[in-house]
Amino acid sequence: MSQSVDDFFTQLQQSREKVPKKVTSKINEIARKAIEDMSKAAGKFLHEDLDDDKHTEEQVKAIIELFPESLSQEDEKGRLPIQRALYLKKGRSSVTFVPLLAKEGCRLGVGGEETRGGLLSVMPSDDNNTIQWLSGCCFMGEKGPASDEYDRKRAQVLEKLRDLNLLKKADIEEYGLVHNALHPKSQRRFDFFTSWDPAALEARYSQWLVPIHHAIGSDREEKEKVFEMVLKAGMEYFPERLGFLFCKKDGISACKKAFDEIGVDKAMKIIRTCIPPSDDHPILHHAIRHAPDLENDIAQYYPDAVFLRDTNNHTLSQVEFYMNLRRGKRTFKNNSCFFIKATDAQVNTMHPETGLYPFMLAAVGNKSDLAAVYYLLSRNPKLVGVGGNKDSSDGVGSSRKRQREDID
Repeated sequence: MSQSVDDFFTQLQQSREKVPKKVTSKINEIARKAIEDMSKAAGKFLHEDLDDDKHTEEQVKAIIELFPESLSQEDEKGRLPIQRALYLKKGRSSVTFVPLLAKEGCRLGVGGEETRGGLLSVMPSDDNNTIQWLSGCCFMGEKGPASDEYDRKRAQVLEKLRDLNLLKKADIEEYGLVHNALHPKSQRRFDFFTSWDPAALEARYSQWLVPIHHAIGSDREEKEKVFEMVLKAGMEYFPERLGFLFCKKDGISACKKAFDEIGVDKAMKIIRTCIPPSDDHPILHHAIRHAPDLENDIAQYYPDAVFLRDTNNHTLSQVEFYMNLRRGKRTFKNNSCFFIKATDAQVNTMHPETGLYPFMLAAVGNKSDLAAVYYLLSRNPKLVGVGGNKDSSDGVGSSRKRQREDID
């Protein structure tokens, strides 16, 4: 009758001093080889057999305690167990063990110093690290519940890594995680990153392209969905900037780029979904300021926006008047009606972005128009010497009382 393994090792410990050294040496050699083989088997298990639905964290911890080298074992493609966990294996998933593998990996120095247990280790297949793959990989082969579950699990993993301080807010910018997650099948991960760091949607001081431009400029078939995805997030966190719809790259606004890439009708359908006309956002004010060439296209879909006022309480005609003066494209000699038809509110109100009154806007820059300056001051001479921090539309009377009304 064969002896059990447990009984054998118990007896071996008790009899070690009695056994000849030659036999002990042979036993130690065999034991070392057995431990090495068992460690390889443990590593292979972590690579190939680990299953979210079958195994527990306690079981994985026990394996790591017995065979710590298994966490550093690479597969045939040079991937660590923590990296292999990102892939589906014959329909099985082990991604929920990533936080545990990272935590234990930090303790055991997996991947070397400063890699957070392999989270910052570069994947052998490209230049992205484990976190970047976790944030961006999609279940391309499936739709519906299976794909949604794939995204849900990875979003939960990211949340747990944050709780363990193994995922840091600075990683979002450094590794372009919002851009990685900008895909309809990564919606939960995209929401996770943008809710944690909404400023990533603006990317003002970033090395990365502004996400809304990245979405429109992609060659993916999901371009329309991705555009809606990022504009919706932009409106949630930056409604005053209209979700960066008019943010420019190389002098071209995201709105203009969307018109060119998607088409005006499709783009405006998405824009109206994310910026409902009923919400009374002064979209035409933004268009005049940042993309005046798009005003007519947008006005067709937001006809009532012409009657709105912006956050400075300025009407559309006031903003249009300011911007034309600021751009220096209207002169009194060639466009006298533009100045003569100006309302008292337009003439007497300060431009909020520059702190200048209209007559000042007509005077500054290389396109200074003295005739326009003289006319605008003749409408209200009391503006001379008025400070630049107070709106004088109520406190300073007009020298010409006209019964004009703004179009809005």
